[in-house]
Amino acid sequence: ANHSRVEIRLYEGALNDHKMALFFRGLTRSSITKMDLFENGLSAAAVRSMVPFLQNATNLKELHLDNNNIQSEGFNIMFRAFRDSPIETLLCNDCGIESIEIENDYFPKHLVHLGLCGNNIETDGCRGLANLLQGGDSTLELLDLSHNFIDNEGVEVLVEALQSNISLKTFDLGGNNGISNQGRIMLLKLVNDISSISATLHSNH
Repeated sequence: ANHSRVEIRLYEGALNDHKMALFFRGLTRSSITKMDLFENGLSAAAVRSMVPFLQNATNLKELHLDNNNIQSEGFNIMFRAFRDSPIETLLCNDCGIESIEIENDYFPKHLVHLGLCGNNIETDGCRGLANLLQGGDSTLELLDLSHNFIDNEGVEVLVEALQSNISLKTFDLGGNNGISNQGRIMLLKLVNDISSISATLHSNH
């Protein structure tokens, strides 16, 4: 069947947790390809009301959730819901995310761009992301972890995970002030060893 492309843009206060519950309860359109839901003050409760839709959104390729307050709980609920999804771009910049739990098979299998800039991700969050990065099945090409709380230990976890990764091309760690020369050297060695990856460390923001 030839579905028409449908894009939904409800941002900058168009929705809140309560409206999200009502909106997604009535939403069954599987032809939606892109959703912009940034800057709505949404919490994990809002993500929970999206789950049935996300599990059946067979054409959703892009979801923009920047500048909401979904926190770790919301991100992890959403990531599990995307297990069988065609999602390619997921932007959760400035969403209050700290820890990331990615279990074995519970992650999107077609994800190309993951934006996690401006969150509160530390070493624990890096360990969760390692599950997404390692192994030959990873499809991720762009990972933005700039302006988090990642230090040398976090870099070590990520570099270790990337040894077997063949998909990642761009890796942004700018604005993580805990990364010293030791961390930079690990990243430079990674980029040198795996020529397909380019890592960004410093940022002018």
